[in-house]
Amino acid sequence: MEHPQRQPATQEAQPMARESFPKPESITKETLLLVEGNDSRNFFEAMRDHLSLSHQLQIINFGGIKQLKSTLLGLRGASGFTDIKSIGIIRDAETNPTGAFQSVQASLRRAKLPIPANPEQLSCDGQPAVGVLILPGQGKPGMLETLLCKTFADAPECRCIDVFFKCVEELRQGRTAKRPDKARAQAFIATQPDPHVSVGVAARKRYWNLDHQALAPVRDFLKSVAAAAN
Repeated sequence: MEHPQRQPATQEAQPMARESFPKPESITKETLLLVEGNDSRNFFEAMRDHLSLSHQLQIINFGGIKQLKSTLLGLRGASGFTDIKSIGIIRDAETNPTGAFQSVQASLRRAKLPIPANPEQLSCDGQPAVGVLILPGQGKPGMLETLLCKTFADAPECRCIDVFFKCVEELRQGRTAKRPDKARAQAFIATQPDPHVSVGVAARKRYWNLDHQALAPVRDFLKSVAAAAN
């Protein structure tokens, strides 16, 4: 005797999962600086301490470019969020400074935070004040290492570095490094007493001249973000 096939039970509609964000660090200062990667965090912590802003400026690594939005959204759940008076965001321009700034603007918009109209200028409509620095600054392509290379351009070691890269280029029949500024910065670190360090750790070791004119945009930005909290 054949039995009728059992009909599958009707599944109840499942509620949509809520979007989750990374657990933020506890906010301990009125001023936040969000930077791209742990190496950048080390560098900007060294610069912050050099400028005597460690009592005022907390630095958070937002990871890669794609994680900025979720980091900003996650900040709202952090202890101390309502006490924030100013936020600075720093990332590399790479090959597209305009696109990099627009990407940060989109992340700020998604997080419902004030949006500066231009890089290196703090927003004035709402709290916290927000500023964005796209390195190397002034709407130019590049990165942090682009500025760092300028800090040793007049150093005696730079002539040796020039010869080295010219030799490598000739051996490779004109092929050069995809990110020459990063390569040159690492070459300069190789001339120092402890060559096995990253760009950020090199800043802690004072291998870079943090008072060099090339780093003025960085110093000015950090000072302006800190001053906005006063």
